[in-house]
Amino acid sequence: MQNLPAAVPLRDDLDIDRLNADLAELSGSEFWALQRSFEDGIVGEESDVDWKVLSLRAPGGDVRRTDPGGPGRDWFADTPLMAKAPYLGQVLSELGTELRSVRLMALAPGVCVPEHSDTPIGLPYGYVRLHIPLVTNPGAVLVMDGTEQRWQPGTLWYADFDRPHSVRNDGDRARIHLVADCATNDRLLALFPESFRAALPTSDIAYYRPVLPLTRPELAEFGCRFAVPFSFMEWGLQVVDDQESDLAAEVRAEDDGLVLRVEGRAPVELLHLGAGEFRLLGWSEERLLRLDLFDDGPRVEFSTRRGRRRQVVVRPAHRLATV
Repeated sequence: MQNLPAAVPLRDDLDIDRLNADLAELSGSEFWALQRSFEDGIVGEESDVDWKVLSLRAPGGDVRRTDPGGPGRDWFADTPLMAKAPYLGQVLSELGTELRSVRLMALAPGVCVPEHSDTPIGLPYGYVRLHIPLVTNPGAVLVMDGTEQRWQPGTLWYADFDRPHSVRNDGDRARIHLVADCATNDRLLALFPESFRAALPTSDIAYYRPVLPLTRPELAEFGCRFAVPFSFMEWGLQVVDDQESDLAAEVRAEDDGLVLRVEGRAPVELLHLGAGEFRLLGWSEERLLRLDLFDDGPRVEFSTRRGRRRQVVVRPAHRLATV
């Protein structure tokens, strides 16, 4: 999607006074903390960059989680702080899509974040990262594709953060944005400029499908053991057929859901999309499991995709006895 603009505004009509009122309610919170990473179910160390976070939505609704979250067993939920920001909550609800993490992010004066990519984030991966600028200054700059971006309060922005980008704040006060990670669906895409949508290859978009809950008997029937490719558990990398690196895994019914447990990894809940196909809780359809267990030769299909490009690896499975 390199032929598309790196960033486009989705709205320019947000009420600045109401944005400021919400920010005033949140600014003095005791829960501002340095952002952390998240990998394989583990929250990482605090960043060494002065980029503080206040979480309005997080895994398990935990206000102490400053990371963006990822695959696991915790559903994303509003933290108690979301209630203190009614206008921001309204704007987010008007997006009409599933929200992952929602964070206020304050980049301190004098801080520069070197060029990097936020992978896997973007339309080909199934979820995007949106920004609402709240406080800025002329020295607060995002650089993408060699172009300096200075987004202003009152606007809502999409940017392709999968592309290399850098951020700096040469001003004398913090640059504060609301940053929301959102699932990709038709209502969200309707906010994009018509010219952007006209050039957008829809076959490259990983749309979200609704979750189809399983009955209790069905949950038990999907219990199985198999080997999972190591690459499938490396979020954002394509799965490859390297049996020497396989990990032992099983799927079992637990707490009215299905849970994938892989040796040496944190457990992940599976969400049924239909016909035995599952995505991972906290993740998009960038990677899927298909439990094909009910014919001769039970097997598990692992697939990863980036846009229209799809990689598939298959392993035999052994069904667990049901009672």
